[in-house]
Parts: sequence; structure tokens; C-alpha cells
Amino acid sequence: MRCAKTVMFVLLVATLAWSEASAAGLEAMSTDGWHSWSVEVADGQQAQFYIRFEDGRLTRIHSTNCSCQQPTREAIEDHGAITASESFAWFRAVVEDTTVDKRIRDAALFGLVQSGGEDAFEYIDRILSRR
Repeated sequence: MRCAKTVMFVLLVATLAWSEASAAGLEAMSTDGWHSWSVEVADGQQAQFYIRFEDGRLTRIHSTNCSCQQPTREAIEDHGAITASESFAWFRAVVEDTTVDKRIRDAALFGLVQSGGEDAFEYIDRILSRR
């Protein structure tokens, strides 16, 4: 019994550490070039997101499903699979950042919706109810 509890504790700590590292990876993204991550959206389907930074500024957001090709042949820094909540938080920060070009913020809003999850739908509902 004690061994099982120890194993469960180790797995919980490892999961939390991976989750924090993954979120920190998205929050810290600003190096020039392409970055990507994926989110499981429903029934095992994946949404794949690609973003590009140039001169430290976010310049492009591209999203696909698994049957589409990536948007470039350049090297892409892959941040792996993350949760819908982590993806939502990243896209929401971009949507709300008024220093970011409106075209990019619109693409982030689309990415936010594609990330799925209750957070995204509640956020969109709040936006629509203000209009």
C-alpha cells in the first residue's frame, strides 16, 4: 500500500512539473522563428498551432488539423502537446494585448476557439454578450 501511494505521489509531481514546464514554455516564447504546439480537441483529434516571431514580435498565427501541412519548410521549435487551458491562456493574452496588430489578434481569437475547452467558450460568450 505504501509503495502504491509513493508511486502515485511521484506521478502527480511529475505531471505537475511537466504541466508547469509546458505552460512556461508557451509564456516564454518570443525567440524569432516558428514555434508550434498541439492540443487534443475532441475524440482524439488534434489541432496544431504554428506561430512566428520576427524581431521579437508576433507576426503570424497559423492553425491546422492533422491532415493539413505545416505552413513553412523552415525549422520549427515544437513545444509538444499541451492542454486546451494552456493554449486558451496563451491565445487570450494575445487577443487582449492591444500592442499586437489587429490581424494577429483576430487570428489568435480563431486559435482560441479552436483550442476548445470550456474556458474558450465562456470567454467567447462574455465577448458576445457585451455587444
